[in-house]
Amino acid sequence: MIDPQGRRVRRMHPRRVDEEESPIGEMKQKTLWDDMTTALPEHMQVSFQQRRHMILGDCHQLKTDVDSYNENYNDSEPIQMSFEFTEDLIEMEMPPDYPDSEDDDFDSEE
Repeated sequence: MIDPQGRRVRRMHPRRVDEEESPIGEMKQKTLWDDMTTALPEHMQVSFQQRRHMILGDCHQLKTDVDSYNENYNDSEPIQMSFEFTEDLIEMEMPPDYPDSEDDDFDSEE
């Protein structure tokens, strides 16, 4: 959906919960979905934390793969991988198009 600020966002957000399934206490995991426009903050916080944890798991696996490649199969300079995403996030939030202005026309004075 598009939020009031014009951002494309996910409307439905899951969170995993454990629940007792059997009389002998076996646990089963289930996923609860909620609409962000009506969800309680507690649901959204858990959902966001679980998503962040999944992203961390992907980053850990990428680091493991890069380390293994560099140590075992790379005969060149080691491949460097940054896991600092602050600048990337700032850049991704920049507008894709900028309005034309007279200051941008460097050839106009020639």
